[in-house]
Amino acid sequence: MNEEAKLINIESDFEKALAERETIEAELKKLTEKEAQKAHHIELLRNRYKEEKRRSRTHRLIERGAILESILPDAESYSNDQIKHILRVAFSSLPVDMKGAYFHDNTDE
Repeated sequence: MNEEAKLINIESDFEKALAERETIEAELKKLTEKEAQKAHHIELLRNRYKEEKRRSRTHRLIERGAILESILPDAESYSNDQIKHILRVAFSSLPVDMKGAYFHDNTDE
């Protein structure tokens, strides 16, 4: 092969390599963007989960407070410390084997 043919062959290989590089870089850019989107989506899901847990806890606390107020006469007139004391006294009188016991949901009152 003469020198001119070698140079043409090298130039052709070089152009192919450049084209392949551009293709790979475009694919890398697309995948990097997709990865960023997925990371953002995961962050949104985490935030949604945390928010749902917070709402659930808030709802549970409000329900339990409402239950307490429905049972305790004039509950709104007591301070938080007084309510805490009332509950401690009420639960401290449970038999030892009842503390921490699971109560089945059969309250048909």
